[in-house]
Amino acid sequence: MTVFLKKPGRLLACALLLPIFAAVAGPAGPVSWGSTVTLGGGWGRMTRLTNGHWLCVTTRYPAGTNSYLRIHRSTNDGRNWSTLSEVAEDGRTLDNGELIVLPNGTVLLTMRSLIPDLSYRLPVYASTNQGATWTWRSNIDSSENNGAKGLWEPDFWVLDDGRLVVTYSNEKHPGYSQLISERVSDDQGFTWSAELWAVAQPGGGSLRPGMSQMARMANGRYILVYEIVNSGSADVHYKISDNGVTWPTGLGTRIPCHHCGPFIASLTNGLLLVSSCENQVSFSEDYGETWQKIDPPAWNLGYYFSWPAIYQTRSNEVAVMVVTNGVRLRFGTVSAPPRWPNPFTDNFDTGTDAGWARYGGNFAFESGAYVLNNEGTYGKALTGDNFWSAGVLEADVMLTSPGNAGLLFRATNPDYTGPDDLSGYYVGLDTSGMVILGRMNNAWTALTNRPVAVPTNTWHRLKVAFQGSTISVFVNDLQMPRFVRNDSTFARGQIGVRAFQCDARFDNLVFSNTAPLRLTVSGNHSQLNFSWPESSVLLKLHAASNLLTGSPLTNLPVKNQRTWNLTLEPPPAPLQFYWLGAP
Repeated sequence: MTVFLKKPGRLLACALLLPIFAAVAGPAGPVSWGSTVTLGGGWGRMTRLTNGHWLCVTTRYPAGTNSYLRIHRSTNDGRNWSTLSEVAEDGRTLDNGELIVLPNGTVLLTMRSLIPDLSYRLPVYASTNQGATWTWRSNIDSSENNGAKGLWEPDFWVLDDGRLVVTYSNEKHPGYSQLISERVSDDQGFTWSAELWAVAQPGGGSLRPGMSQMARMANGRYILVYEIVNSGSADVHYKISDNGVTWPTGLGTRIPCHHCGPFIASLTNGLLLVSSCENQVSFSEDYGETWQKIDPPAWNLGYYFSWPAIYQTRSNEVAVMVVTNGVRLRFGTVSAPPRWPNPFTDNFDTGTDAGWARYGGNFAFESGAYVLNNEGTYGKALTGDNFWSAGVLEADVMLTSPGNAGLLFRATNPDYTGPDDLSGYYVGLDTSGMVILGRMNNAWTALTNRPVAVPTNTWHRLKVAFQGSTISVFVNDLQMPRFVRNDSTFARGQIGVRAFQCDARFDNLVFSNTAPLRLTVSGNHSQLNFSWPESSVLLKLHAASNLLTGSPLTNLPVKNQRTWNLTLEPPPAPLQFYWLGAP
């Protein structure tokens, strides 16, 4: 498609070129895991110095005496560590160490310091020689002679305006089992503002928000992650703030697949990575709106109190820190987002589900088919891009025991704690004699069904076509739909398979992304306005007077919910081509 814009004295040409996709599916996530390093001790946290070296604080628990903090240094991005210094307080136990480097190079260290059931403090120490020695600077907050009402897990962050903020778990407020407090420092941690409440149960109560961690996202906003004990299995939630100080009221939004002790990292490429004591790493490419887990995890520990942390150690590398037989690091290589083929196909003949992520269920491969052995329970597996919005999905489906099984589409935020834990659509074959269409949003909503014979141990070709709000479902006869239903609740997401209370097999899955790629151009004598679909997240706007030599523009916009938008000055050349292409 070529769009021509009239302008006095010249003609502007805007060309749309479709990208060429790779022929294989990418991994289930943007990180592949590699080597490990062990530091010893417990509770590890890191920070990068202005000279590029890294500091790490760990807790030491000597027999018969109080715990203290040890500071380590690495000059090679975490591969090797040497002991640099130690911090202890007479008569008090130290833990939950946290480090931050200020813009002037000063390193601050905070922690929890306590005498059990008597005194709880959050002191701040400073180092002006890159962690070699430490001097007490201030006390963030304290709870004295208040029984077991303690202060825990402080976390530092430096805002864009240079102010220092700290969030921490706080038990000392009457009527609240625990809440997350925040204080601000305008003078590099010498003094602190009055207490703010970042997260608290409305009206008070037994819920315990805590273990908060903050990060600045690539769009300039701040995200805060935390656990809420007494909610599920210490479910992980998040909030987003424009300034890192003022947060929305309430308990925030839950992140699927994560429980207890979360940590958030914002990468330079715009990705968010989150981990927790679930020991699963998930990523978001839309600033927390949707999440996908990375298979395999960095540490295959299952639910375990590992108190993880994630850091970007190099431009194409992250490290996930856990506590298991000492503080340990595993490094992972960050890859470019997968280029999904169009059409995407999987006949499962390789005997693996590389590129898929499983959420519950028992999976196997038999005779070139993807087998879900889920009689009496449930399972689902997803693949593809969170930004797929329209297309045609079909697969061979066989039920080998009573129940229902079928296909998922426009699926986001999946979890494994229940059969309906995702946001998206499901079309399935039920041995009671019907094809069903429903909507999931951590609960099941039936949309429609039609009678169809579904004998067991028989292959059926199941197909669903979706474009905008229109959903068409086909069974065996791929020319005539069994029904057409309109629903606009979910606009985009992954594809997948699901089985509920039955054993099922899947084969010869095909997805064709039929959403049209449209580069919309408008303008006047002073500016040109470009927009293109959110589903084209892997495409960049190119510009040149020669289509063979053009390069992608670097000033790409921040993405909103539906489209990418960019405003440019009119080109100086009489003919300037703009087009969408692979980066």
